[in-house]
Amino acid sequence: MRPALRSVLGSLAALAATLPSALSVTSTLAAELPGGHVLLRDAVSDDGRIVAAFAPPPADRCWLVRLFERERDRWAPVAERAGPAKPRNGDCPPVIGVLAGNGRTVAIGTPWEKRVLVFEREGWSFRELGRIEIPGELDKPFPPPAQTLAIARDGSALLVGAPHHDCVVGVPEDVCGTAFLFEREGGTWRIAVRFPRPAEGSPTDRFGRTVALSGDGRTALVGGPGSYGRAGRLWAYERAPDGEWDLVASLDTPVPGDLEFAAEVAIDDLGETVAVAGEQKVVLFRREGDDWRRVTTLGSNDPLIGTFGGAVALSGTGRLLVVGAPRSACPLDQTGSRCGAVRLFELQPGEDGIGVGEPRALEPVVWLPKADFGWRVATDAAGRLVAVQGRLAHLYPR
Repeated sequence: MRPALRSVLGSLAALAATLPSALSVTSTLAAELPGGHVLLRDAVSDDGRIVAAFAPPPADRCWLVRLFERERDRWAPVAERAGPAKPRNGDCPPVIGVLAGNGRTVAIGTPWEKRVLVFEREGWSFRELGRIEIPGELDKPFPPPAQTLAIARDGSALLVGAPHHDCVVGVPEDVCGTAFLFEREGGTWRIAVRFPRPAEGSPTDRFGRTVALSGDGRTALVGGPGSYGRAGRLWAYERAPDGEWDLVASLDTPVPGDLEFAAEVAIDDLGETVAVAGEQKVVLFRREGDDWRRVTTLGSNDPLIGTFGGAVALSGTGRLLVVGAPRSACPLDQTGSRCGAVRLFELQPGEDGIGVGEPRALEPVVWLPKADFGWRVATDAAGRLVAVQGRLAHLYPR
């Protein structure tokens, strides 16, 4: 080993030795889904009995979504649906998928085709509930789709971000982005509201690249990360008693210039607690009456932790926060890089804000380099099941 590298590793080990050693580890792994399965962005039903993932598709199909149901200590596949046939050139468009809290409704979005397909489980297969066409012109298919799809608990409402739509020429870059809330009425889906870019938004806001919808479908978050040295931002909208939607708050980072702020976001079922990822941090907001207050910022003092906040999930009750740090270094007794990490935080929402418990770690059975453990995370309404994507999809009961 070269002296310089030995010195760096020695410094890291010395620093780690000075950190608190009381970080508890939770590794009660329930199961790992078969290889090649990738969790949907919202992947766990409210009761924690259903998990949704993209499976390796047939050779002639673009995608395959599969549901697994918990049967005591094992997870069995119970339903699946194949996507459209591959185009002649063999290049399938990127997709994003979400599972509703009811464990039956799945929405699959193909942003480059301006389309969302909605399905409901029916026995082993799914029946189609509708095809949603995103209005407006698709101006710039870049950057790739991120958290642009969210679904209400009962599957009756979909929030769709369209960050590449409605572009106008701007400086330092074109100004783009909008979002739509679709609601189901019988066998059709209608646009309930269109969220335009707020007037206070800057040209660098990637509006619509990040969306979230509370479980009850009454609070919507729309925003995105920043660019050109300006921080990302989120806007909160609430459904008024008369059915109209009002812009009620702008959620900002406590650190100027945080480009990663609002790249990932999670909201509880009642729309009272919001977790927003930033650069090496997660910022918690709490609704207090008609106002939203930034109550605390979470991070990690572990020098091995990287991209803390690379993925976030909140239980429906708002009492469990799951944070992924997929670019974290491997433990010091392992070789390789980008093993990943996941931290759990117990939250105690109250009148004075949010109390935060000591973090606990989730670990895979075997550490694997370049697994990016924690690049996607999900949990159920009560926080009884945590799903983590690394090289495999890991499921942990609590």
